[in-house]
Amino acid sequence: MALLHSQIGYSPLTSASLLLASAATMSQLGYTHLDQCSKAIARFDLKSWKQSCHEERQVLKAHPYRAFKTLLRREHWRARLSNFHLAIQKSHLTLFSVPLSLSPQTLRQTWVHQFSVSEGQVRLRAAKDLPPSGERMDSPYDPDARYGNKRSTTWTGYKVHLTETCDANQVHLITHVITTHAHQADVAQTEPIHAALQAKALLPEQHIVDAGFVDAHLLVTSQQQYGVALIGPVRPNVSWQAKTPGGYDMSQFQVNWQRQRVTCPQGKQSQQWRPTVDAWGNNMIHVQCPKPQCRQCPSRHLCTRSKTEPRALTLRPQAEHQALQADRQQQETTVWKQTYKQRAGIEGTLSQGLHAFGLRRSRYLGLAKTRLQHILSSTAMNIVRMVSWLQGVPHAKTRTSRFAALAPVPDYV
Repeated sequence: MALLHSQIGYSPLTSASLLLASAATMSQLGYTHLDQCSKAIARFDLKSWKQSCHEERQVLKAHPYRAFKTLLRREHWRARLSNFHLAIQKSHLTLFSVPLSLSPQTLRQTWVHQFSVSEGQVRLRAAKDLPPSGERMDSPYDPDARYGNKRSTTWTGYKVHLTETCDANQVHLITHVITTHAHQADVAQTEPIHAALQAKALLPEQHIVDAGFVDAHLLVTSQQQYGVALIGPVRPNVSWQAKTPGGYDMSQFQVNWQRQRVTCPQGKQSQQWRPTVDAWGNNMIHVQCPKPQCRQCPSRHLCTRSKTEPRALTLRPQAEHQALQADRQQQETTVWKQTYKQRAGIEGTLSQGLHAFGLRRSRYLGLAKTRLQHILSSTAMNIVRMVSWLQGVPHAKTRTSRFAALAPVPDYV
């Protein structure tokens, strides 16, 4: 369709949603599904100690931590986990005679990631002792599933990133789908999305994304490498100077990139200009004002809280610094806000996928099969949208809650 070709200049939307794995996590395995795990290695003499009754199984269906703290004795759990650990150790020397649903190697690796043995006692690892989420296994049933955390929401599984068109009076179609592990950051997917759209000849002139897909580096590289203007809210200046009326925040300093000098609001020039690298490997520039002049400045209380040291600044490279400052100014304008309002459409797409097409939970095990599920679900959504478009069904409007509907109409106030 000509609608989707990059020469038309359409503006796609991109957003992400969490996806639960279809398998149980290891914390559930250690408590709720211990019987299932014991069945998988029952040939390692676990039958001699596995004497679970129906009542205990019913208890284990409750919340694992509640059952652990209030319904079962610690000694009983430690004994069972210790026996389970011995069975795992024995699996190093024993071969399975029949194929099992759980690989002993995967089971051992997941066990090591989630539990530890201290003084002969098996203990569930504390959060601080767990391996990084990208390196540990949270479920032996699905080794590809990873732990994800977004603000107060945590889950074990994957992420799905959808990109769709948003042209007015045209059908909105999903043009690209990316499935990643749950721990991978959204900002790491922006460049792969642009590369994939370029391969499909679907690169837009503008790409509207949420804050998770934007940083100063991408604002520059998206325009330079792909000719795409990345539209999304950048992180605001959260320094105390920016929050103080009359404070000397970063935007108050004039930077002369050719002379490598920074001029403060009082007209004093910096003394030190030193390129450096931050903890994440990003190129930065450390700038420091002259100490004698800075200490005698009458506006020092608006610039720094240090009692003796001069004001210091950390700048990004020129292109990134200028792009970041310009974007912070643009996102306060009415034109930018009207353009960014279109991003609400991708949230409706995610809602449709979650409620009508079951995107919230994976139907399969493994990243490859989960990605295939997302591609098929997105294809089905496009078919539904094309049929609705051919039948003349208009785009749905953003739902207004009943409480918001009670607000008086401005024309009648």
